Amino acid sequence: MEINLKNLPTLNEVIAERCKRSFYFFVQEFWSVIVTEKPIWNWHIEVICDELQVMALRVKDRLPKEYDLIINVPPGSSKSTIVTQLFPAWCWTIDSSIRFLSASYSADLSIDHAVRSRDVIKSEKYKRLFPEIRIRRDSDNKSHYKNLDNGERYATSVGGTATGMHAHIIAVDDPLNPKQAASEAELKTANEWMDKTLPTRTVDKAMTPTILVMQRLSENDPTGMMLSKKGLNIRHICLPAEISDNVHPAELADRYVDGLLDPIRMAKDVLVQMALKLGSYGYAGQFSQRPSPEDGAIWKKAWFLPVPDSEMPLPSQMEKYGTDWDLAYTKDELNAANAYVTAGFYDSKMYVDWIDFEWLEFPELIPYMKAQPQPHYIEAKASGKSAKQSLTKQGIPAIEIGVEGGDKVARTKMVTPFAEAGMVMVRKSQIDKLLNDERQGIIKFPNGKFKDLNDALTQSISRILFKELREAELGW
Repeated sequence: MEINLKNLPTLNEVIAERCKRSFYFFVQEFWSVIVTEKPIWNWHIEVICDELQVMALRVKDRLPKEYDLIINVPPGSSKSTIVTQLFPAWCWTIDSSIRFLSASYSADLSIDHAVRSRDVIKSEKYKRLFPEIRIRRDSDNKSHYKNLDNGERYATSVGGTATGMHAHIIAVDDPLNPKQAASEAELKTANEWMDKTLPTRTVDKAMTPTILVMQRLSENDPTGMMLSKKGLNIRHICLPAEISDNVHPAELADRYVDGLLDPIRMAKDVLVQMALKLGSYGYAGQFSQRPSPEDGAIWKKAWFLPVPDSEMPLPSQMEKYGTDWDLAYTKDELNAANAYVTAGFYDSKMYVDWIDFEWLEFPELIPYMKAQPQPHYIEAKASGKSAKQSLTKQGIPAIEIGVEGGDKVARTKMVTPFAEAGMVMVRKSQIDKLLNDERQGIIKFPNGKFKDLNDALTQSISRILFKELREAELGW
């Protein structure tokens, strides 16, 4: 049979077609255009590429999105190269009309990602394989450029504007850096921007997917915010550097080698050095994808000693027995709760008898407070006097208590030595809730979403132990 060589595709046409059919193949082909280091093709790269390709193909066909995508991976995993630099360039090969909005915690970083993506599109190799895709000369800026088919790339920062831009795909790469994640104000800004601003920047809310790629930096970071929203369909890819129970999807744990995500780039000795440099707190978020170390960040699980019910001293045996409160006067579970710790002093130690928290407005709060042991101690802050008066009128013996030491973290650090010294005993039935509760557990502090129980405990320890030891002239 005679073969007509004229009808055979050229090598460039074959490579171009393979690129269109596989984003992972495209990544391998164009890696060297923007990255000088020799690539190491660990399995997680293909997993991320495949996840992104599924979303892009639905956008190409203008189908309703099935979910938004969250990717939590350690630094050094090539996440930005894949998601924010190569992915937009590949999307145009399958549909050059796609409009892409990307953001990072700083405008400079976001623009750098956009420029690298543009470098790919302007490369000789890309032009040779996809000659039909060209950036318009009149719309060729670092942060905002378009192609001849009105495909578009717009780069902004978290909290920044994207006026007039409506995207088919939104990608947010590192909405916070570790320093910002320590600030409640910065967390709130990032979450509100993602929750309220980004949805207005879509071509179609039912079709435009959001891709969030980051390390876990706080329980209430954008990952935590998205995962906590009821009714929001999320595909969650979580790949800690070392195998653990928070690998998602769980079946990907089978692909870890000797318990490691990437045994070459993140070998055991490398991770040990990173843990030493970052500390347990930083390593937990950036490499383990946990907002706090498993054994605790500021508080440590081992410091709190459980006491069987039969061995707990009676309230009548304890000095300074009472209930310390952190009050919020709200029933909105998105906000702070009313939390309390009931405790007293016995045999040179503090005994935590009971803890709890509820989201209640003032009328419902009164019977809730009356049901707990008195006296009731509330923080003497700006609203303290009016709160005390209101509570006293309702028959609740409220005592204002001064809290020293600066912000929440500083005050907590002031009292942790008492727990570390084994002076905080906890009723056994209460200890798991105190430490590990999903919403209020103190082990997550200060990265947990809620800090109310922590604040009540801090006040209680300060009231019972700080003054006690200072009066005993033990150096406090």
